Formats: sequence, C-alpha cells, structure tokens
Amino acid sequence: MPHIEATFFDTRFDDETFRPQMVDALTQAVASVVGEDAANDTAVILHGVAPSRWGHGGKLLG
Repeated sequence: MPHIEATFFDTRFDDETFRPQMVDALTQAVASVVGEDAANDTAVILHGVAPSRWGHGGKLLG
C-alpha cells in the first residue's frame, strides 16, 4: 500500500479546494507509476506547518 506524507505551509489549507485537489493529484501520480489499482490502496496525509517553524538554507522562512 503506497503511503504519502506531504508538508505545506499551513496557509495553503485556507483554500478549501487545496486538500481534495492535492490528495487526488498525489494519488493519481502514484497510480501513473505503480498502476491504476494502486489508487484504491494509496494513503495520503497532509501536514500543515507555520512558516515561522519552517527553515530553509539555515534561516526560518516566517
């Protein structure tokens, strides 16, 4: 069973369409590589993190 965890800035979740679109897109990406049958068994977990708790290049982003 494919299991995907993806992390985004929590502000992405302000848009109510983001979550279902992202789950669908990630599931379809797995299915396109592993096979269509994998779509029914793919689990997706979306995490939201405040920019103030996200670092890149040695610096906090928020």
